[in-house]
Amino acid sequence: MMKITLLGSTGNINQYVIPQLVNDGHLVTVVSSNPNRVAQIEALGAKAAIGSMRDRDFLAQAFKQQDAVYLMISGSQGTDLATDMQEQATIFKDAITQAQVKNVVQLSSVGAQAGPEAGALHAYAVLEQILSELTDVNIAFVRPAGFYNNLYNQIDSVQKKHVVTGNLPEDTMQKFADPSDIAQVVIGLLENTPIGITGRYVVSDTFTMRDFVPALAEAAQIPDLKFEQLSDEQNRAGMAANHVPEAIANGLIQMAHFQMDPEHAYAPLKADNTVDGQVKMADFIQRFVKALHGELATHVSMLEKQ
Repeated sequence: MMKITLLGSTGNINQYVIPQLVNDGHLVTVVSSNPNRVAQIEALGAKAAIGSMRDRDFLAQAFKQQDAVYLMISGSQGTDLATDMQEQATIFKDAITQAQVKNVVQLSSVGAQAGPEAGALHAYAVLEQILSELTDVNIAFVRPAGFYNNLYNQIDSVQKKHVVTGNLPEDTMQKFADPSDIAQVVIGLLENTPIGITGRYVVSDTFTMRDFVPALAEAAQIPDLKFEQLSDEQNRAGMAANHVPEAIANGLIQMAHFQMDPEHAYAPLKADNTVDGQVKMADFIQRFVKALHGELATHVSMLEKQ
C-alpha cells in the first residue's frame, strides 16, 4: 500500500487513475480547487484536498508523508505560457522540497525536449528543466502526444457546417493519445517510479486529417463532411474572438508550424521510450459520433497535457 497525492481533480486522466489506484489498495489524496468536487472524489474512494496549486504551503501539506505525487498543469494563470509555467514549476519544486517527496510523476508533453521553435509546447521544457533541478528525487516525465479530446472542439463545426478545421495541412501526420492510455502509464510510474530522471512518451494512434475526416464522415453519416485548413490569420482571429491572450495565440500558432514537420517534432520518440496505447482512431471516432448525438459528455483540454 502506498500514499499517493494527485493533482488534476477528477479530470480527463484522473477519472481513470483514481479508481484504479484505490482498487490497487493505495491511500489516494486528490487535489482540487473546487469544493463541489469533494463528494465526487470521496465517492471514488479517495480523500479530497481543496486548495490552489499556486499555494506552495498548501501543496507541501498535501504532499507531506506521501510515497509519490502526480503533478500536472490545469490551465494558464496569465498571458504568457512560459512565464506562467516557470512560476508554477517553482511552486512545485519548493513544495516537493518542503515535503521531502522522493517520487514524482509529472504530466508533460511531446515537444518538451525541443527548443522555442515548438511554440506553446516549449513551456513544458521550462517545467521539466526546473523540476530536474531537484536533488535526491526520482522524477518521471510523461510526454503524451496531442489529446484526442481536443478534437471535440470540432463538434459545432461538424454539426453546423459539415467541416473539420485545422491549422495543419490535411496530409500532415499527427500523433494522438487517449486519456485512458495516458492514465495507464501514469499509474505504472506512480506505483514504481524509476530511479533518477526519466521520460516516457505515450501515443495511441498516428494518422492525418485525410484519414480521419472520411472515416468520421462514414461513421457519422455526413457524406459531405470535408476538411478546411485555416490560415494563421484565421486561426489568430478565432482565438482573439475567444479572448485568448495574444502571446498565447502566437505560441499556439508557432506550435502548429512546429508540428508541420512531424519527422522533427516526433524525432525523440523511440521504441524504448514510447508506450503504444490501445485506443485507436476508429475507437475515438465512435466516441466522437456519440458526442455529436449528445450521448457522451466531452472534456476538452489544452494545458492538461495536452
